[in-house]
Amino acid sequence: MNREQQEVLTLLKEIDIICRKNGITYFLSPQLTLCAVGEQPFPVNPMAGVILMKSWDIPRFVKAFEEEQPLRRSLESMENNRNFPGFYLRYCNKNTLCYHMDTWGRLRYPGLGINIQPVQAMCSSRKKYLWNRLREDGWSRICGKNSRWKSVRDLFCICMVRVMSLGGKERLGRKIFSDLTAVQQEGGEYVIRGIKKTSYYPAEIFEKAKEIVLEGERFLVPEDTDGYLSAAYGENYLERPAENYVQSPAMVVSTLIPCEEYLEQTPGLKKLAAERGWQEKLQGYGRCYKKYFNLCWKYAKMCGNRRALGATYVEKKDYIINLHKNGDYMQLERVFRSYTNMMEKCLKQDEVFEADEEILNIYLDVLEKTGRLVFLEKVRNCM
Repeated sequence: MNREQQEVLTLLKEIDIICRKNGITYFLSPQLTLCAVGEQPFPVNPMAGVILMKSWDIPRFVKAFEEEQPLRRSLESMENNRNFPGFYLRYCNKNTLCYHMDTWGRLRYPGLGINIQPVQAMCSSRKKYLWNRLREDGWSRICGKNSRWKSVRDLFCICMVRVMSLGGKERLGRKIFSDLTAVQQEGGEYVIRGIKKTSYYPAEIFEKAKEIVLEGERFLVPEDTDGYLSAAYGENYLERPAENYVQSPAMVVSTLIPCEEYLEQTPGLKKLAAERGWQEKLQGYGRCYKKYFNLCWKYAKMCGNRRALGATYVEKKDYIINLHKNGDYMQLERVFRSYTNMMEKCLKQDEVFEADEEILNIYLDVLEKTGRLVFLEKVRNCM
């Protein structure tokens, strides 16, 4: 193991000691659990240090950390950092550095650390659950990396949290954090909202914990380890290949320099990060336009192919009418194969391929006689 991996393992063990001392249950992430069960090497990614903890146990861990006050350690969250990117805890070693150019200003101490992800349960009140979700999603989109909105709901969440922030962003962060950790409903289904994906697990998986050995140290994982990993990676989780991690050129990782010292020695870092963020936005707009132009070109090619195919079927119109009069639906089905392929492409654009009105009526009759009623209904809905 290199120095960074050893540091992450040390931080995991420190969290384990705090939790055992205060009777707090936690679980290693599926990736770390798979490393222990499948005897895979410890992850090289410095951000792979992740553990799971039930959301109502998070305030207990925060209190235990404040009582312990480990030397040169920090615990950041929405509760004490107005720019924190989401609902989780970041247990960090200040004597190290794990800085990414795209996360400027979101962490007070950008060092090597462990993300403590909450295992959330559904509220008994659906209105309260939706209210918490809207605020959580809006906060993560404003403070996190995924700040672009793709739907009306995303825009509503962003605008709502920005308006609520006018009364004090620090106070709003503490309020959202407090409400999200107040739900203590056992049973049902648990959800884990990670930075990149959301996962759902049956509640019984997290009922009991057991010990497992990872790199010579003992940690806690769900007792139903097989169900835990199957829910995360599928039944063939043991065949999952080891992580192929390549460090980003915008990331700096070191165990030899404290994060505060690095930030002090690079006064132009804030300006550089702002310029990089602006360039990324411009590139994002460029990618959107490129995608739009590609879609337009594909549509133009489809229209050209549709016109050429329509002319071909008009030339064969008499032959098709003759087959229809004789009731030869097997041969008609063969003749209309290309017609069906083009119809499927047109339906994706909410259009109908109509080479000729009489040919289209024959085609619909063929669909009905050959039993393709679902596809027939799709065509009729677009007419």
